[in-house]
Amino acid sequence: MISFKGTRERRALQAATAALAIALCSGAGLKAQNVSRPPGTNPALSGFSPANSALVYVDYVTGLDNLMTTIPGKQYRNNIAAFAKFSTLFKMPTAIVGEENDYYGTFLPEIKKLVSDGAKTFAPRSSPTSYTPDFAAWLKSTGRQNVIIGGISIDNCTLHTSLDLLRNGYNVFVVVDVSSTNSKLAEDAAIQRLIQAGAVPVSWLNALTELGTDFAGPHGKGMMEIIQAHWPASTVGEVNDTTPDGRGMQLPR
Repeated sequence: MISFKGTRERRALQAATAALAIALCSGAGLKAQNVSRPPGTNPALSGFSPANSALVYVDYVTGLDNLMTTIPGKQYRNNIAAFAKFSTLFKMPTAIVGEENDYYGTFLPEIKKLVSDGAKTFAPRSSPTSYTPDFAAWLKSTGRQNVIIGGISIDNCTLHTSLDLLRNGYNVFVVVDVSSTNSKLAEDAAIQRLIQAGAVPVSWLNALTELGTDFAGPHGKGMMEIIQAHWPASTVGEVNDTTPDGRGMQLPR
């Protein structure tokens, strides 16, 4: 142990220690924090496509949707209608989670259409999570690593399902504007927990254009039709069209 007799030596040691700490923080410490991830390991950057993703719709039933208040009712139903069209447009593996009965009511019309079109359905279940053994087996059989999920409600069944998907190694993209609840505080807490757990929050428009990639590509016409039908309606209040011909967004030529 080194001993110093006077305050001058102690002050010199303190100054040297402080200088070393600053150097570490601004030099070696900063370099350690900036080590880049290998390509493809960050879901927010690697993203998703129709070829590597599955769609999951959670509990879109008439007995629950009227309880969702953090998104205005008409806007919420508009967003769900847009999201429901993803399955048909991109022809992706699709799971419908929920059941129809006296308590839950019936599936929303847009979701009922997906059921009639052959989407895989999972019901009933006794837990908030949809990640049941049957669901897990189905998802594994698709060979898809990315899951795009939305549903009722974001702080309960959608949350628990997303967390279980993350625990089992899937990349999870939660469509937040189709996943409401009845408390803004609860919604914010749920989204924060999802982010901390590794999920990526997206909007339906963001998800649509990422899946479709290019308006001049094979999905371009379908993408634009969904946008024309649902994007202006997803805003609150008056929509001012500033395009030259006054007709809004147009299909690519």
